[in-house]
Amino acid sequence: MDKATQLIFREPTLEDGRAITNLVKNCPPLDVNSHYVSLLICRDFHDTCVLAEHDSRIVGFLSAYCPPHRENTIFIWQAAVDSSMRGCRVASRMLDALLSRDNMSDINYLETTITPSNKSSQKLFRSLAKRLNTECRTCCGFPSDLFGEAEEHEAEELYQLGPFTLTPSYGEKSQV
Repeated sequence: MDKATQLIFREPTLEDGRAITNLVKNCPPLDVNSHYVSLLICRDFHDTCVLAEHDSRIVGFLSAYCPPHRENTIFIWQAAVDSSMRGCRVASRMLDALLSRDNMSDINYLETTITPSNKSSQKLFRSLAKRLNTECRTCCGFPSDLFGEAEEHEAEELYQLGPFTLTPSYGEKSQV
């Protein structure tokens, strides 16, 4: 059996914090957050995040939240996939696992920011827009100068997907 078919998708717990921090550290070009941020995400945003496990080992993590005052929008913060699982559609399957949850039924828009050099993430979200049968628009998200002179950081372009309607069978048909 293919290792990608043996994945378990679930919400993160506080006990997963250290493994999540280490996974993100090993997934350049993702920005590395402090371990404290990983703990906060696991505690406060567990219901909008997805953890992927293979053989009881964390091999993927998708962090997301609903921006305040925009209850029908989900913002995808990061999608990290262990190098051993790249090319197995783990990030795509984590997105599908998230969007198929009951608590996502009122979500009609998805946003994320992606650097111009991150072609794999651009492809991931454009593919998701096709699966959702909606538009994928891009505009200025965060110009590079906002990150400060001490840190070399590309601009982050804002990707906006929507509007779309999530049906109860979304996750089933998108996993095929």
